[in-house]
Amino acid sequence: MQEKQYEQSICLGFMKLMRYICEQNSSGLYLGITIPIVTIVHTDEAQSAMTPAVTVAYYLPAVLQDEPPRPLDSDITIEEWPPTIVYSRSFGGITNEDSIMREIGVLAALLESPELCLQDTFIIAGYTNPAAANRHNEIWFLQRP
Repeated sequence: MQEKQYEQSICLGFMKLMRYICEQNSSGLYLGITIPIVTIVHTDEAQSAMTPAVTVAYYLPAVLQDEPPRPLDSDITIEEWPPTIVYSRSFGGITNEDSIMREIGVLAALLESPELCLQDTFIIAGYTNPAAANRHNEIWFLQRP
């Protein structure tokens, strides 16, 4: 999704994902939800600003991974992610452009060698309902391949 504001992109992306999970797929079945819901965000190389494009994703339940139902929405793709090393930090509260940029900065400062990680691609993992008072989130840095 690529809306003007991060929150709009997340909302639209999540709604598309939920329609896929809730029967708008080739099997016509409810697929089940897993956590975390992940959002892939990108920044400029200096990590000073987020780009408008985001990807909202979730892990298919294990029983569906060998033969996932095809999405009916052409904006949804099924991807297999390779194993990777992830550096993460938990944080609470809302996720918006300001909080994400702050968390990227905090984790980068905590890492002894942040250059070992991708410098422009980050994942926000959400473990609780976005409306929950005590949200549990994580920022993930991906180790370079």
